[in-house]
Amino acid sequence: MNKIILKFIDLYKIFIFIALSTFNFDLYAQNKSNFKQVEATGRSILLPDNIETSRKRALEDAIYIAALKGGADINGFSSISSNTIINDQSVVKPTNRVIDFKILSETQDKQYLTIKIRAVIGDELSKNNCKIRPININLFKGSISVDTNVPSELARYTSLWYNKTYEIISKFPNVNVNNFQNRLLNQIIKSSQNPSFDYNAITKGIPTIQAGNYSLVPKIVITKIYKNSFANYLLSISFDLYKGQNIKLDSSKSYNLLINYQLDSKFQFIKNISTMDMDIIDQNVTNHLSEAINSFISDIHCKPLEGKLTVNEGKLQVDLGSKQGLKQKQIGMVNGIKIQNSMLNNSILIVHTEDVFDNYSTLLPLNDNIKLTNLNNKIVKFVE
Repeated sequence: MNKIILKFIDLYKIFIFIALSTFNFDLYAQNKSNFKQVEATGRSILLPDNIETSRKRALEDAIYIAALKGGADINGFSSISSNTIINDQSVVKPTNRVIDFKILSETQDKQYLTIKIRAVIGDELSKNNCKIRPININLFKGSISVDTNVPSELARYTSLWYNKTYEIISKFPNVNVNNFQNRLLNQIIKSSQNPSFDYNAITKGIPTIQAGNYSLVPKIVITKIYKNSFANYLLSISFDLYKGQNIKLDSSKSYNLLINYQLDSKFQFIKNISTMDMDIIDQNVTNHLSEAINSFISDIHCKPLEGKLTVNEGKLQVDLGSKQGLKQKQIGMVNGIKIQNSMLNNSILIVHTEDVFDNYSTLLPLNDNIKLTNLNNKIVKFVE
């Protein structure tokens, strides 16, 4: 009997889900993007003596329906007495929330007040934002540090591995590289501050760094360590990543590889016969370099595409374009904005790209009530 009751409850839940799907909105799972733009219509009984209450209720209804369009959880509850179902209830709860919205229309008839909105739904806290997009990297001169007790053979190979770092990055797919391997980044910063009196700026020029581009400085350090009677050497490859025209340090990561070189012995003969083949060591280091760079580039892909907003001749602009991976109608999020929509308890403004050029784009805010001047110098993060 209990099994029959459970089956009945499951069928009841399915019935409720199908019934909800036949309304003037669709219940569907959120796609791979963190955000989705939807339209929804809400309705309230018209209260002639209190239009504001009717408007608020209709807007609440529209916002709730918009949230449901991002997906819903349906939970069924049954009260059972003496193996008999005496009460059934279902709770429909949105799995996403409305981030921002715009009122498209408001109409009234004798009975109802109806509001139609365009809303952006999703979860701004989602971290799953890893997308393959163009990455522009300026490769600058790095550094090599070798301990004095490192064998000369290993020391020579360290220079080769340093150069391989540049080769691997330059050949990486979806990465556009500007090679400034013979220029120091600190020197570029100094030159840009006073180019008229800087020798390097006059003779070599100053590399142009776009707002959405990265600057990369690799470093290789090799030191001797002792482990299990072996003379081992720790190879550390680190990448200092700087972002934008301000050349601000964005991240610094290191990848280590232990090289088993030879037995630690007082006898040269034992050292010689125990020394690992350099071709094998070289191949292991090259594989390690490729894995480290692959991991490093993947981390960059997972960083949100973000830029600074400016207002130019009445147009909202961002210092990112197609060369940085920005697309038409791409949604962006601006935090820390006071919005007049009292229905939403957040300070997030949604914008989307209007026109996308090579290195900049124009944007439109979803909310018409916002003053563009309030967005000047704000940071926008784009979702993909």
